[in-house]
Amino acid sequence: MHVLSLEAPLVAVLWQAALAHAHGLSLPPMLGAGLALACWLIYVIDRTLDTLGADEVLDTRHVFYRRHRRIILLGVVPPVLVALAWMALFVIPEGVLWQALGLSLLVALYLASWSARGSRAWRDLLFSCAGLGAIMVIADMPLEPGYRFSLSLMLLFIMALSFLRHFEIRLHVIPKETAAALLFALGCTTATRFLSMPERWIEPVLECGLLALIFACNLHGISLRERGVAGARHAALVLGTLSFTLALLWMIHSGAIEGALRGPAQAALGVTVLHALLHRWRDRLSVDAYRVLADLVLVLPLPLVAW
Repeated sequence: MHVLSLEAPLVAVLWQAALAHAHGLSLPPMLGAGLALACWLIYVIDRTLDTLGADEVLDTRHVFYRRHRRIILLGVVPPVLVALAWMALFVIPEGVLWQALGLSLLVALYLASWSARGSRAWRDLLFSCAGLGAIMVIADMPLEPGYRFSLSLMLLFIMALSFLRHFEIRLHVIPKETAAALLFALGCTTATRFLSMPERWIEPVLECGLLALIFACNLHGISLRERGVAGARHAALVLGTLSFTLALLWMIHSGAIEGALRGPAQAALGVTVLHALLHRWRDRLSVDAYRVLADLVLVLPLPLVAW
């Protein structure tokens, strides 16, 4: 499952279903299928691009993608894109579609920023396509002018970072694991964020931030274990996630925010505690065992959503 990048789509679909249950929503099955397929495609492209121009020793999953990257890029990616396009045009609700399109632009910029770092041609191609797509999509988005303006500023900022890299000025504002965790959280919450029709913006932001933190713990912990380093910042990240989750539960108990977030916050608390215990015993586990258990930790506490 790890080599074929199947664990991430499973985690995404399970969390989307848990969030739908917490908000009292009944999601169309195709929304889950679309999320799983999109998540899997992003992971496949990310790991394939990582192998372009890579000189360092590759792990098992990257060796697989380097060996089969021509088949993946020419025989797998195009039909999956066609399937996703069909879902977007004929199955997914229009409101979810616009949010997914905006997120896909950020994903393209993420891939160009943190993947294909050994291949400038691929990086420039991805940035050019993402920039052109962003200009076309943002202009036609049925959103408030202020939101479109914010997206445009974000696009200009990221494009400026890409321009500076041509002069060997590298300005990674956030680590790759943090960026991936935020995008993963945005993807998991896209459907529920639109279909739940929240009256205030604070609840969706807190929910997305909660998921981004636990996913960041997962990705950052796996990265540290693969490199065999301790990482003092990881302890701060876990402690910050725990503090954020407890504060969120207190706000729910006091009535400051919606009670629908109670279940996800309880599950996130369970994830954080289990991850802290797992990371405490990381040296007694192989890298592969740590990866499997770290992903398992993300879904084991999900029954707490309904508790």
